[in-house]
Amino acid sequence: MTKPNTTAKTQKHPTDPKTLAAALLAWRETSPSAPKNGRNPHFKSSFSNFEDVVECVNTATEYGITWTQTTDFIVVEHGIVDFIVTKIWHVGSGEMVEGRTLIKVKDPTNPQAMGSGITYAKRYGLQAAFGIPSEEDDGNAASKPAAEAVVSFNSPPKTSSNGGQHAEF
Repeated sequence: MTKPNTTAKTQKHPTDPKTLAAALLAWRETSPSAPKNGRNPHFKSSFSNFEDVVECVNTATEYGITWTQTTDFIVVEHGIVDFIVTKIWHVGSGEMVEGRTLIKVKDPTNPQAMGSGITYAKRYGLQAAFGIPSEEDDGNAASKPAAEAVVSFNSPPKTSSNGGQHAEF
């Protein structure tokens, strides 16, 4: 098994990328991947924890790419929908893309459960936004029913014909 590449190659792209797409392409050419320092003893597996993913995506700064994550919510008929907003910025051009990752927890009134849900959503939102490969998460997803789509980019929730909320991809 090969060791994950967590640092971008020091060789600069022949020209400074002028757009976010060009910068992401130049960064992706370094084959970035996150190490798997997280351990799940129940499933006897390892996974990339949030810190591993941050370490990996921070190598994109060599190409003028930075990112932010914030929490946000929308009020719907049956309550509140919480999500993480991940924004990727290209410093040179000012271009930005953003995506939302749903925060799913059984009991949103439990601060520990919300903290775990937020961290989980931040990890997956960042991985999705940067296209970081991931074999399996911490193994828990394999034991849960299939989830609804949880990440959408550049599309606010729409109201469907039956009045429900959904995200477009």
